[in-house]
Amino acid sequence: MIKATTIQLITSLLLVIPVGLFAQSTEKSSLHTQPTIFLIGAIHNMHFNQGGLYSINDLLFQVQELKPDVVCGEISPEAYNNTMEGYFPPEAAFLAEMSTQLGYRFVPADWRIDYSTQDLASKHVPEHTKKRRSELLSTVQAEIKSREGESLYDVLHDNIILNYLDSLYERIVGVDPLAEISAGSWNERNRRIAENGLRASAQAKTVVFVFGIDHIPQIKSHLEKLGYKVVIPQRMFSPNKNNKVTANVINRWQRNLNNLKAISDKKIDATYDDYLKVTNSNRIKDLEEAIFKGQQQLQPNIELP
Repeated sequence: MIKATTIQLITSLLLVIPVGLFAQSTEKSSLHTQPTIFLIGAIHNMHFNQGGLYSINDLLFQVQELKPDVVCGEISPEAYNNTMEGYFPPEAAFLAEMSTQLGYRFVPADWRIDYSTQDLASKHVPEHTKKRRSELLSTVQAEIKSREGESLYDVLHDNIILNYLDSLYERIVGVDPLAEISAGSWNERNRRIAENGLRASAQAKTVVFVFGIDHIPQIKSHLEKLGYKVVIPQRMFSPNKNNKVTANVINRWQRNLNNLKAISDKKIDATYDDYLKVTNSNRIKDLEEAIFKGQQQLQPNIELP
């Protein structure tokens, strides 16, 4: 009888305790309203192409107009303010440097797999997958070309292009394990980007993710799976073709360039993976272009936003 009573008591506790804990957890989570989340697609060094009508300062103005508390950008946490920061797109370091001036907090939210794994997988992607990928990319390029004269912001954030990019990674790359890895474990990368950004954005009211345009459909999908509402905003700037940046940004880009050159020349301690990533990329050239064009005042009458 004693044993039966004890079992009944334990059973009753097991039924009651989880309910209480769950109710407490729900009550706490309800105290914080979900942030407003915006996604903006960047185009890396193409921001310096005047014909695209989407300059690096247009990008900054778009971000500024959304009045974010937090901007999540395309730099991994371990590379941020470190020797590998320059391996990531120049507009990410630009947004990081401008954060104090514009009053938002920059969060490095990217994630990368090692170069050797990605490179090995790329050598074994099936030919039919490569063919389908190439055909779809040709379709995307044709669509972009047909809309010359429009801001690339409008073109690339159009549902037509976003749906193409979604199909590329969900129906072609994502269904082939080797293609997925060769793309840098694309789905996993974007899942981690979403989680990294959210984890570092606690209590923020407005969060803006700024990543390469091809990331946007997947980041959106992962955020929505986590229960967040996501907005891809309409263009809020008038294209000005002005790529001139502040001296602090130039200095940061120059520091990043010097670090990448030192890694490439094996003049500073770096992992072999970092060495492979730098020497098998165009990041040194990209930073040289960013520094050169970021110092030019193409339209003297237009000030930074």
